[in-house]
Amino acid sequence: MRRIYLVNRGLIFAIAAALAFSIMNLLVKELSTSMNSGEIVFGRSIVGLIVLLFIMKVNNIEFSRRDIPLLFFRGTVGGTSMLLIFTAIAGMHLGDVAILQQLSAIFVIFLSAIWLKEKIPAKAVLPLIIILLGTVLLLRPWEYNSFSFYAVLVIISAMLAAVAYTTIHKLFQNGGHNSWEIVFYFLFCSAIIGIIIMMATGKYHMPNHYELILVIGIGLLSLLAQTLMTQAYGSANTVIVSFVLYIGIFFNALWGYMFFAEIMHKLSIIGGILIIGGSIYLTLVKNKVRKDKKRHLHKNKEIIN
Repeated sequence: MRRIYLVNRGLIFAIAAALAFSIMNLLVKELSTSMNSGEIVFGRSIVGLIVLLFIMKVNNIEFSRRDIPLLFFRGTVGGTSMLLIFTAIAGMHLGDVAILQQLSAIFVIFLSAIWLKEKIPAKAVLPLIIILLGTVLLLRPWEYNSFSFYAVLVIISAMLAAVAYTTIHKLFQNGGHNSWEIVFYFLFCSAIIGIIIMMATGKYHMPNHYELILVIGIGLLSLLAQTLMTQAYGSANTVIVSFVLYIGIFFNALWGYMFFAEIMHKLSIIGGILIIGGSIYLTLVKNKVRKDKKRHLHKNKEIIN
């Protein structure tokens, strides 16, 4: 009974996280009509930093003095990924953006093989091909109007997000770090990136009351979503949570339809199904490989003992 309760609670957290992220994207798209992505990234990061530093102060959470270059690297690639996503949201359908973001799963596989020396499972080849096919259908490169600059930005953002995820894994492997510290460097670097973009483009202004409300909402929703997602993974099976989080694609498509009259192309829907299905298949393969590795290590320990 206790196990069922934890799973249910984890699923609720996962759905709430997906909903919070999708509403954040909705606010970003609305705000992009009057503010550029540099301003939005800067505002979002400042709000996040204020709340985060307050939380760390109240809970007496201290910064480590280890892996500083790696922390700044993670913050920079994560901040750049966020900038590209916010830029793409302004010019693409919310549903398409949410689907293309799932490509980070592919990049994580390859980066783990290169950086962390983890082998790519043979069974991962099929889902990778399925995801690639879905991406082609979603982008439709044979149609000039559909294969846009914004789509390329989302793909680059997914790759950078994968770099950030892999870096976080490396930081936790090294030890001595907490999640709040890692998020702090991400927000700090993101704020710097926002300032650089604003100065480079010369496009920045003091937000009016409506814009300020949206910026604060984006910052708070982002932190809330991250917290809910962490709670979800801590309360339920990681594979199940990963599947449930895909509901965020539905939320994004729904907001796009309701507020911006966005209707997804039929090939985008088919491509999205292939990407989601391939990602689920890939997650199952990765989970099985992880379990087999743990089982193998456990057997070796038993033999040694």
